[in-house]
Amino acid sequence: MSDINQQDTVVEQWCLVTIRQWKRESFVKYLQTEIDRQKLEDVILEIIEPEEAVYDNMILLRIASFPVTRKILMQIEFFQGIQRLKPQEAQRMLAREA
Repeated sequence: MSDINQQDTVVEQWCLVTIRQWKRESFVKYLQTEIDRQKLEDVILEIIEPEEAVYDNMILLRIASFPVTRKILMQIEFFQGIQRLKPQEAQRMLAREA
C-alpha cells in the first residue's frame, strides 16, 4: 500500500565549502570548469560567493546530493572542507548579502 499523501519533493540542500586562503576565485573557476566538463549542473545547482570578509575563504553551494558533491570537491585544487547547512542557516547567510 502506498501513502496517498506521499510526494516526491526535492529537499533543498546547502553546504559551506572551505577553501585555502586567498584561493577562492581560482577554486570557483576550477569548480565551474568541472561542472561544465562533467555536466554536473543537476548536482551542483548554485555557487554563491559571500561578500562578507569573514567568508573570504568559503563558498556556499546549493546542491542535489551531498555525497556526490563532496566527491567532486575533493578532486579540486584548494579544497579544504565541506559542511552541511540547514536551509535556515544558508538563508541567514544569504540575507546578510542583500
